Amino acid sequence: MKVLLTGATGYIGHQLALKLANDNIMVNALVRDLNSKNMPRHKNIIPFKGNICDYDSVKNAINDCDYVFHTAAYTDLKCNKIDTFYNTNVLGTANIMKASLDKNIKKVIYTSTLSVFGPALYHVPITENQPRISSYSNDYELTKKMSEEVVLEYEKKGVSCSILNLSRVYGPGLNTYSNGVNKIISKIMNDKVLYVPDKLHVEANYVYVEDVLNAQLLALEKGLSGEKYIIGGENEDYLGLFNRIKSISKSKISIIKLNYNLIKNGISLINGCNKLLGSQSMVTPKVLDSLFTNRSASSQKAVSELDYEITPLNEGLDCTINFLKK
Repeated sequence: MKVLLTGATGYIGHQLALKLANDNIMVNALVRDLNSKNMPRHKNIIPFKGNICDYDSVKNAINDCDYVFHTAAYTDLKCNKIDTFYNTNVLGTANIMKASLDKNIKKVIYTSTLSVFGPALYHVPITENQPRISSYSNDYELTKKMSEEVVLEYEKKGVSCSILNLSRVYGPGLNTYSNGVNKIISKIMNDKVLYVPDKLHVEANYVYVEDVLNAQLLALEKGLSGEKYIIGGENEDYLGLFNRIKSISKSKISIIKLNYNLIKNGISLINGCNKLLGSQSMVTPKVLDSLFTNRSASSQKAVSELDYEITPLNEGLDCTINFLKK
């Protein structure tokens, strides 16, 4: 078996490439930089230099493949140019799907995000059937939803595909922009004081990275074409998450709550100054709002249809903490 994998230098794609390769599956990894320090190295991984925004490089990398795992995406919420999101997330996905149709790919597994469903009601987990109850809060959410529509458009043309909507992923792996949960765990482990917004009742769903990798293979085997599956773990609010991390890591950190609107206004002021100076801020109001939005979710559909299994949050946190200690 041979597969095309996009996003091999990313947090999830890197580990998925190695998992597939270790299972004796040949992996054509389409990457922009062949010399990236994040490039997974294995005898069964064949790197192809290219970009999903360039159809010719996609067509070259997909040649002789049986399946496609499309994990590449532009995720940086600090970016204020929608074209950057649109080109990668929408046009890039269209190139992957067109090439899959042209090359008679047997199945495409598309990695999306839970945030396309919008916010959850408090204590009401998101399901695949939930209608979105709010407008799109950032360009990432919007373009990921648009990319899902592209995938489903090609499904109607005959490309078998399943969509995986991931919640907040954590666990051992690369230190990239997209694994912010690991950064919080690390701060609680190592810092003496943590200043946080006072909206600690906000709930989210946290999924262990190994569960995500297993879900990719389960979807390849059992996922129904045209179906979406929420791939998540346990729901927890920030206060509960912080207390779990403190307890497992035996951290003595002091967590100090600050007024949410005060923090948001301060970030807006700093962003304005940075814009005048021509520099980029680490956090924006959009990033803050995205982090403090209720996103509890249910993976019952994946459990029942894919035989998906969930790693308990405490167990996953323990493994992650041990990894970060090293």
